[in-house]
Amino acid sequence: MKRKKIYSRIWLLLLCLIFFGGCGSPVNDTAENESTEDDTPYTYAEDSRLKLMDHETYEYDKDASFSENNSYYAQMNKAYNEEEKSGICHAYFDEQDRLLYVLGYSPGILSDGRSYCEENVYQRNDEENTCRYIYFKSNSMPYEDGYYVAYRYMFEVSDYQFDEEGRLHRSLSYRRDVGSDPNGYSEELFFSRGYEADYDGACLMGELQYYDYWGTNEVGAWEYRLYQYDEQGNRTLEVVTTEDEITLCTYEYQEDAGLVDAYTYQVTEDWELTCEDGRTCYFRPGWESPAIKIVAEDGTVEKELFYGKGMDLGQQHYLIPEEVEKTVDDHMYVVIPGDCLWNIAYKHYGHGEYYDLIYRMNWNVIGGDEDLLLPGMRLYVPEVGNAEDTIGSN
Repeated sequence: MKRKKIYSRIWLLLLCLIFFGGCGSPVNDTAENESTEDDTPYTYAEDSRLKLMDHETYEYDKDASFSENNSYYAQMNKAYNEEEKSGICHAYFDEQDRLLYVLGYSPGILSDGRSYCEENVYQRNDEENTCRYIYFKSNSMPYEDGYYVAYRYMFEVSDYQFDEEGRLHRSLSYRRDVGSDPNGYSEELFFSRGYEADYDGACLMGELQYYDYWGTNEVGAWEYRLYQYDEQGNRTLEVVTTEDEITLCTYEYQEDAGLVDAYTYQVTEDWELTCEDGRTCYFRPGWESPAIKIVAEDGTVEKELFYGKGMDLGQQHYLIPEEVEKTVDDHMYVVIPGDCLWNIAYKHYGHGEYYDLIYRMNWNVIGGDEDLLLPGMRLYVPEVGNAEDTIGSN
């Protein structure tokens, strides 16, 4: 009897093993046989080179997406309607009702010696999808009989390159450094900032921003952003590299719930990212060189960015762009034989009595004798305005 009981228990145990084990074991065995180390999904949280800094879960509109910033294009190519145009004083528009020029004044320009004028100029080339934006500033001062004088100088110039869809691909900007000229600014323009963008179809894949030279030996600061997307076009990864740190932002989407989880990691050790096109991006959080290296599938190095070094955006750090020189000189007059301040004033203002104004603005060039003009002297001819010029201005 005892043997029969033992055999019965063994048989019952085998049945249990067959029954309970048969539901899951074949699947698990198959998964174990088919899976390899390379097939294991990569998890950022399990990467010891990454440190989790933040995690957010929030509502997400599935119909929305990461929209690229086209504000530059919208601003420079906005078409104004008649009502809008009537509300803008001292402005000129092209045949497409886009702004070409606008002049503005600060309050009290006829009485306050600290007032100034601002001019915004837009030079477009629609065939090449470019726009040059020039910003002039004029330190203004009261003159006589309700008139004021504006000493004009260029403060900033920027070149923008767009694509057919109005997306900004590239820009270079120059600004004046603080100097010792009569208005407190140098006569030279210095590289200020630059921008480049890489697109793959509708997706923005990378952005490089670099800014602040200001005529010194400083290298300024730069930032590079790299993006990845899923098959639906949702941005799933954003890698931000600066001279201070490298951070990753990952986004996880839930189709039904409409939620997104956003994780932020800091790269603490050398880290690499493989892209779908076969490229490999190497990131180094320390000050080793290079900070970023992007290598194509065939081994070609496509991009290298270095800590502590300026970006090669084609900028001339200490030189004004040649195409801008004519604009800078548009208020300059070169003395010719037989000239005197009276006839120079008459040529520009229609009133020779303004000769003393030209002398006041150029005494450091002319010297103590206002009648001693030498051929080749470059004189600045300031703008002159009155109350009528500022009616309705803001």
